[in-house]
Amino acid sequence: MKSCLKFIAVGLAALSVGGLLGTAPAQAKHKAATIVSWESEGWEEQYVVTKGAIYKNYRLTKKLKTKQRIFWSDLKFTVKKTNGKRVTYRELQKKSGHFVGYVVAKNVKKLKDSDPRSDAYKSEAKIKAKSTKKNATKAKTSEKKAFTASERSQIATYRKQFKQIANTTKGMYDQKPSVKKTFTPGKLSAKYINATVDSINFYREMFGLRKVSADASWNTDAQYGAATLAAANKGISHGLVGLTKPGFVSTADWKHGAEATNTSNLGEGMSKPYDNILMYVNDGNNISGEIPGHREWVLGGITKVGVGQAGAYNDLNVFGGAGSGESPDTVAFPKAGVFPMSAADSTVWSVSFAHQMGSNAPTPTVKVVDNTTHKTVKVTNVGISSDSYGEFGTTVYYKPAASQIKLNHAYTITVKNIVHQADVSYQTKLFDLKD
Repeated sequence: MKSCLKFIAVGLAALSVGGLLGTAPAQAKHKAATIVSWESEGWEEQYVVTKGAIYKNYRLTKKLKTKQRIFWSDLKFTVKKTNGKRVTYRELQKKSGHFVGYVVAKNVKKLKDSDPRSDAYKSEAKIKAKSTKKNATKAKTSEKKAFTASERSQIATYRKQFKQIANTTKGMYDQKPSVKKTFTPGKLSAKYINATVDSINFYREMFGLRKVSADASWNTDAQYGAATLAAANKGISHGLVGLTKPGFVSTADWKHGAEATNTSNLGEGMSKPYDNILMYVNDGNNISGEIPGHREWVLGGITKVGVGQAGAYNDLNVFGGAGSGESPDTVAFPKAGVFPMSAADSTVWSVSFAHQMGSNAPTPTVKVVDNTTHKTVKVTNVGISSDSYGEFGTTVYYKPAASQIKLNHAYTITVKNIVHQADVSYQTKLFDLKD
């Protein structure tokens, strides 16, 4: 099986989910924008946002509410919109390297030598200090009310683990790929690969799943997959179907990339390890279907992965053409207990089972109740799939109304009428992973 996720820079996303191995991937319903260039500057510098909105999602529909105006950045994307216009966006992040949002590149100004004595920095520092203190107090009070002492302890543990993930492009290559005029797939550094695996295991451990490791030969395959996609630079496709081989790429290298992409989750527009994995786990940009296939591979019956990244193209080899060798556990998403809001926000939720229910299985009934407001959450797109992503037999998926999914709220999820399976009922509480 295969799953194909396309991240268009700054969130103008098109996504397709493939069917059985060997078939052409399903086509996205529409394409909002196309990446025409991607630039990683190799080092982070400070920038001041002089005007305009900062967006926190790829579709540019959610504005970040913050008075902060000084950020770090080392990455830009240029996209061509459907009207033919080209717009360049800059990715903003904290000094730690953790993602913040996106802004139109012309609306930022680089601080000279990141001088902490500059007027801009001083002004921003005062605003930030005041705002941070106020928001921290408010958030702490809200969180204390929403979670028990035990739950807050678990949240603190998750935050500590999250901060230890090296979510950065610094030093990402041992050998940088060449994907223009000449072709060399390149080689990722152990640091980058380890950060990707750490990100996967961060979520797998949350669900009580066994850790996975990176396989050296799978890493090589995945790097060929990412590099051939970057060389074509016309979007993503399993088996490179529909993409034209550039003249500077050999037939053998193109074939290697085609085989690799047939066994992988694929992404375009992201470059940092954790950001890639979060988007696979969230799986929220799926416009050609609601089946969370990318999530199921990350949380499914896998024991190892291969990691490839070339520019804005990611290849996460999840079964290497040889199966996983392990039966998956039942996975209810989001999980019972506390769970990061960023992974569960604006996406389908799901329950995946190891067994097959059959093609004639009735559609289960799903109910989600907000225990904080004591209101029933509107649920749409309830469905059942036996596409075997992640080696699961059957997946029940559903979409709670995004406007009713809120931070520090608790939800009771009940799924009934599941063939050969007891009803599922549990509570989840959503917290902010970035304290």
